[in-house]
Amino acid sequence: MNNDLLNKPGKKSKAKSTKKKILTDNDIMKYEIASELGLLDKVTEQGWAGLTAKEAGRIGGILTSRKKQQKKMMEEAKKDDGAV
Repeated sequence: MNNDLLNKPGKKSKAKSTKKKILTDNDIMKYEIASELGLLDKVTEQGWAGLTAKEAGRIGGILTSRKKQQKKMMEEAKKDDGAV
């Protein structure tokens, strides 16, 4: 009887999707930071939701600072190219 309830039309399955997500530059950077902090095993086993708020905040903070550094370096490179 439980199977009938689970297979009703219109009900969404709660099983995780096996569809692969295309990784963006930010995603790649998040994985790199997690690896540097020793959290990559935890992320692969439990997913990003398995991290504590402190761990996720640390990754987010480092990600933000690196993105700012990259932006600054890009602006300086453009500035140097245009000053010829």
